[in-house]
Amino acid sequence: DLVRCTVVAEDLRQVELLMAALDARAVVGLAGGTSKDEEGDEEELVELVDMADERMLRITSINNRFDESYDDAKSGGYRDLSVNVEVGWTMKDGLVSFARVLDWEALECQQHICEIQV
Repeated sequence: DLVRCTVVAEDLRQVELLMAALDARAVVGLAGGTSKDEEGDEEELVELVDMADERMLRITSINNRFDESYDDAKSGGYRDLSVNVEVGWTMKDGLVSFARVLDWEALECQQHICEIQV
């Protein structure tokens, strides 16, 4: 399975460290663009763009089955953290090059969502 991987964590501290590492290398949701403020006026998402300068991944969703509110009876007691990340790349002369999130559009990158199960 080329788009799914499993990371085995010994304890919840290791899960926290993994999420901190992903957070340092990823944009959460959309990078750039506009959003509506409380009055309905558009405001630029400059903060996200600034943070995204060197980030190579976009976190698209997180399913936290470690959360206390999760009913583990639904999964037979199984718990995990599932993080979907989007990556962008280009291919030239048979070589794949991963690109920063901010460059995806300009480089006309191919994109794919991968699942990381912890």
